[in-house]
Amino acid sequence: MKPILTLLPLASRVGAYGPMSRSARTCFQARRLHLESSDNSGTKTVRDVISSLSAKVGAAKSFTQVLDRSFLLELLPKSQDELPPRSMKDSFDSAVIPLESEVRLREKYVTFLGGVRVGRLLEDLDVFAVWLCYKHLENPRQKENMPSPYSIVTALVDRIDFNQGVMLRPDRDIRLSGHVSWAGRSSMEAIIKVEQFNEGEWQQVTRAVFVMVARDPLNQGSALVNPLVPETAEEKRIFQAGEINKLHRKVIQQESLFRVPPNETEKSLVHEVFMSMANPEQLSFASKNVPENSVWMENHKLKNLIICHPEHRNRFKKVFGGFLMRQAYELGWACAFTYSKQRPRILHIDDIMFRRPVEIGSLLYLNSQVVYTEGTHIQVSTKASVMDAVTSEISLTNIFHFTYEVKQPGPTVLPRTYHEGMLYLDGRRHYQLVRGLRKFYGQGEVPSDTRI
Repeated sequence: MKPILTLLPLASRVGAYGPMSRSARTCFQARRLHLESSDNSGTKTVRDVISSLSAKVGAAKSFTQVLDRSFLLELLPKSQDELPPRSMKDSFDSAVIPLESEVRLREKYVTFLGGVRVGRLLEDLDVFAVWLCYKHLENPRQKENMPSPYSIVTALVDRIDFNQGVMLRPDRDIRLSGHVSWAGRSSMEAIIKVEQFNEGEWQQVTRAVFVMVARDPLNQGSALVNPLVPETAEEKRIFQAGEINKLHRKVIQQESLFRVPPNETEKSLVHEVFMSMANPEQLSFASKNVPENSVWMENHKLKNLIICHPEHRNRFKKVFGGFLMRQAYELGWACAFTYSKQRPRILHIDDIMFRRPVEIGSLLYLNSQVVYTEGTHIQVSTKASVMDAVTSEISLTNIFHFTYEVKQPGPTVLPRTYHEGMLYLDGRRHYQLVRGLRKFYGQGEVPSDTRI
């Protein structure tokens, strides 16, 4: 039996849960690998997990300690043919967050509203995705007791959907389980299921899809990973879905509003929005007065600046990706809260791209904004950037997309400038994608939207 691992926060690590769209739920159910672990006799503690990961990469024990990993470069394979194929079962594992028995740990996860902090869970998911990828890797050049020549980093959080009507309790254990579901030359996709033990059984709360990238020991270039070979019809469906996800990510980049103009439907929509704010009697297009039951987008943003200290580092002395996700999520939640004056419930987290690593000592600048609203749903975009204290230049590192739900509809958020109009359309695209209203990011809504 595979052991259940006990997982706690690896770095300084609000919310409840809402519905998963039917299309998202169907997609994930089709991709689940039916593996479970029932043998608790080999349960590891968090210190065992941390020690295993740290030893695997030969990580420094303190921020001031300097280790030379350059000698590991010769252990990297020159061709993927040197690496043995791996199955999905090879990387499968599960981990428990023991909230029921560990009272002190529970205090770190409970929200002021009595739920479980989603930001803390995002940190655990990020760490667990790294662990699954290391389990997938098997390098014949690496000898026993030698550190791994690989540096596994988070490239993308593809999708996290939350189940309808399921609430996480801070006094019940949470279990993470998953496996590598797709592998390319240097990238790997990992699917993780989140469950909580209630009424004598494990109940699924959400699932997450992470895309991880293998780098060399100095984190300067990509590294080849073991090919993944599906063995059963179920695994072949899971692997094929990973291939589709890869194509979908390319479409998002190709159809970005930074590369191509809005389609005809979107152009008409923006025109209608601005005409609703115009004054025809004065022949004025200036939007001086906000329409009834509407608010300006520019008035619903929150900002934060964080100094990245060594306690926020990962094993490669960069800022821990889970820490970035937690900070962005909680700022986005607060932004939705202050806009709606109601407790937001997270529905979807979509398309988190890690564009570049964040160095320790950086000034991390977070900017969260409500970009689109529809009924009781709120779409929030949070940007993370690194600010140069000397030049005041800002470099983008991450963009986070969150979909929240509240009980009562709030005012409609309206753009006031062309810049905000593009944010509005981008938010609308992400909202329609996670709600199953469009199959891919740039999909047209009527025949005239098709690009020739």
